[in-house]
Parts: sequence; C-alpha cells; structure tokens
Amino acid sequence: MKNYRFFFRIFNIVALALLSGCSVLTEQMNRATETVNATPTPINLPTQLSVQTRVDSQTCQVAELVAIQTDELQGDLMAWSPTGHALAFVQPVNQYSGFYIGDLAVYDAATQVIVFTSKDQAVFGDLTWSPDGNILAYVSLDQTAGVYTVKTVTLANGIEVNIFGDDAATDDFASQKGILSWANEPDLIVTSICGADCVRLYQYNIVSQTLNALQEIRYNENDSLAVMDDLVSPDGYWQISIDNNDNTWITSGGESKIITQPENSSLSANINSQISLVLADTPLQETKFSKDSKYLALRTVEQVIIYQLGCTTE
Repeated sequence: MKNYRFFFRIFNIVALALLSGCSVLTEQMNRATETVNATPTPINLPTQLSVQTRVDSQTCQVAELVAIQTDELQGDLMAWSPTGHALAFVQPVNQYSGFYIGDLAVYDAATQVIVFTSKDQAVFGDLTWSPDGNILAYVSLDQTAGVYTVKTVTLANGIEVNIFGDDAATDDFASQKGILSWANEPDLIVTSICGADCVRLYQYNIVSQTLNALQEIRYNENDSLAVMDDLVSPDGYWQISIDNNDNTWITSGGESKIITQPENSSLSANINSQISLVLADTPLQETKFSKDSKYLALRTVEQVIIYQLGCTTE
C-alpha cells in the first residue's frame, strides 16, 4: 500500500510538471504570434505642390463600385450624365470580377443607388450620353458573330437599338467600333475599322434611325477609343494632381500657376488654395467630374470610387 501511495504521489508530481510546461510553452507560442500594429507612413505633399495649404480632407466618399478590368483602350468606361448626378459605368456581369465586357450600369450619386442595368451583357465601353441625358450609346461585342457594333439604350424603357444591324462586319476581322461624338441631339458620330489602315466615320440619326457612311480616315487619326480624363472641374474650382507615387491630390480655389519641372514637363498648382489627399498609392485608369462640379469619379484597376466635393467626414 505504501508503494502504491508513493508511486501515485510521483505520478501527480510528474503530471503537474508536464501541465506547467505545456502552459508555459503555450504562452510563449501565443506571444510569438502576437502582431504589432504598424504606424502608417505619412504621405508628404510633393514639393511642387507645397505652395498650397494642406488640409485633412475636402471630400466625402459616396460609393465604391466594382468595374470591369482591362489593359486595352476601350474608350470612356464611365461617364456622367449631362443633366444630373447619374454616372454610367461598366460592371462585371457577376458584379464581382470580370474582364473587357460587362453590364452597363447607371449609379445615381445623389440617391446612392443603381438606377439602371442593361440587358446587354457584352458592353465593351466608350460610353456616351445623349445631350438631353435620356439615352446612352456604347460599343458592344456581338459574341456570336465575333464583331463589334454600337448600340443605344433609352434609360426610361430599356429599349436597345443596334445601329449597324446586320452590317456590323466592316472588315475581315472584329470590325472594331468607337464613338467619336454626340454633340447635336439627333446625330451620333461613330467609327468602324474598314481595313488595314482604314477607319470609316458614320452618322447615325437617332430620330430616323438611319446610318449614313461618311469619309474615311487613317488609323492613326482615329482617337474615338481614347480615354478623356478630367483634371479640372467644369467650374474651374477643383483640380486633380497625381504625383510620382500614384497619390491623387485635389486642390480647391486659388490662383492657377504653371510650375516647370526638371524633366521639362509642367505641373499646374494653385496659389492661396487648399490641397488634400484623395487616394493614396493607387494607379488611376480614369478621372471624371460631374457636370455641376459636385462629384468626382475615379476608376482604378477594378473599382469606380465616387466622392462628393466640398465636404469632410469629420
């Protein structure tokens, strides 16, 4: 019996020692996995812009929307309505991730809701509003035929019109299309590749729904798919600057001054004005101000971010 008690006592001592060792080891392991919160590195104002007064913020973020990704020229992939606060953009069909084509969506920045989504799920880009803000034109890919066309859609009823119809094939390949302008209410000017070094202009009348061929131009004269960035707001009060580290700054007010940089390029800065950081360390694909200079839309690789101007989140 004494031997039994002796061994039982020894067993308890060993067990307690093992438990204590495990507890210490567990504590050490937990300590080893603890992380230290890093202090964000402050982003300095570029020297060329230091003539302006830096403030914490001049914008309020309204929305982050998912956009299609592309490494090709596809024209404007977002466009503000000429008559309100509606922004047209191209979103992935699954609203998560997609490349090159997607749905045409219209987001109302004032009400913060998507107010329209197209039936067409192969919208390529070059979004263009009619002057009255009722119709959108865009380039679309006919995935069955493998050629591009141009469509219009009336937002009130969702009716889509393929302006080329069965004549969308204008060369032996994909017949790339583009939208050149929509300056006059009835007349939409578009382009289509017609050969190795041939681009033909067309005039589409939105009322009669007739398409008329115009003159041919050289390929290098065609800028219909160029992205038109806004760096200054329509009222001239706001100005976008992007530094060498892909930081986006916004300036308000003041007197404009051109600053010449060592690499013989110029940077515009405003004297007696305020400047703040909008977006840090993020390459931009496109920038657009709303027509009343109240909102700013920035397109990154896979997002459209909308800001209201002249406010702060504080």
